[in-house]
Amino acid sequence: MLCPASCFPLLRDLSQLRCLLGWPRQRGVCVTGTNRPVCHTKPLPGSKYSSAGCLLSLHHSEKPEHEEVCEFRPYTCPCPGASCKWQGSLEEVMPHLMHAHKSITTLQGEDIVFLATDINLPGAVDWVMMQSCFGHHFMLVLEKQEKYEGHQQFFAIVLLIGTRKQAENFAYRLELNGNRRRLTWEATPRSIHDGVAAAIMNSDCLVFDTSIAHLFADNGNLGINVTISMC
Repeated sequence: MLCPASCFPLLRDLSQLRCLLGWPRQRGVCVTGTNRPVCHTKPLPGSKYSSAGCLLSLHHSEKPEHEEVCEFRPYTCPCPGASCKWQGSLEEVMPHLMHAHKSITTLQGEDIVFLATDINLPGAVDWVMMQSCFGHHFMLVLEKQEKYEGHQQFFAIVLLIGTRKQAENFAYRLELNGNRRRLTWEATPRSIHDGVAAAIMNSDCLVFDTSIAHLFADNGNLGINVTISMC
């Protein structure tokens, strides 16, 4: 049933109807008068990280997806497998690691050896080291997971203590060397904003199983050559 025109005595043209029904994407307040109506729009709300510098204005349905990957969201402790609940700014990450995770060794230079000791330890194990070069710090991680009983996999990854945009300026190479054998992986480092879990889930890392690890290990210790370069 069509509503007679008398139902909307003040709606003199379509723009008033659009304003009343809220058709524009932005919320508006309709002001009518003797002349043509004017819709004063209210800006869409910003990200919950706007106070940290995010300038985007988002529809409420878009906010959760954006805020999950927003560059301005707080950084969490990048140590894998740790129960550390620390959060803070990028500038506070290294001081946090040096104060709360003093066992992590830092090596200087663009070409170093990451030595993972006792790789035959049972269960899930993480080895972590820092590499400092080109004015930045990189976190080197070797993670062992037990996929199912009797089958273990190793995942080696390099993370930049920095933003995703900064990470795009670098490349890294991981290399295992043994008796007439070589296994190499080259990629762009991940930002610690992405984390180790995301790299493993997307297979964006060096992956090998226990049998491969034993081919390159020496008395249960595995040395990984790590080279960082600028793109």
